[in-house]
Amino acid sequence: MHTRIRRAREQQGYTREQFAEKLDVSVSYLAELERGRTGISVKMLIKVCDLLGLSADYVLFGEERNADALLLDKIHRIDDKYIHLLNKVVMELLALTKKGSD
Repeated sequence: MHTRIRRAREQQGYTREQFAEKLDVSVSYLAELERGRTGISVKMLIKVCDLLGLSADYVLFGEERNADALLLDKIHRIDDKYIHLLNKVVMELLALTKKGSD
């Protein structure tokens, strides 16, 4: 787990200091986390996943989630007041898809 977090942080161009600041933790805590010397809370795991765009499945188990699961996860994070807009967009796209296949 710790190597996946470090690797993703580096791939996204964050220094340890920058990433610790975004997570609102100390650099020493992040270093210990990335070395596997300390555990991670659920709350911190969520913050790490959100900032790095990773799934918890991948961070914890090294398994990628499929595209549908990732999209569904994003939909679940949309504020309820915007769901009706998302539904309209989806319906329009489905209508366009149907027209394109006719």
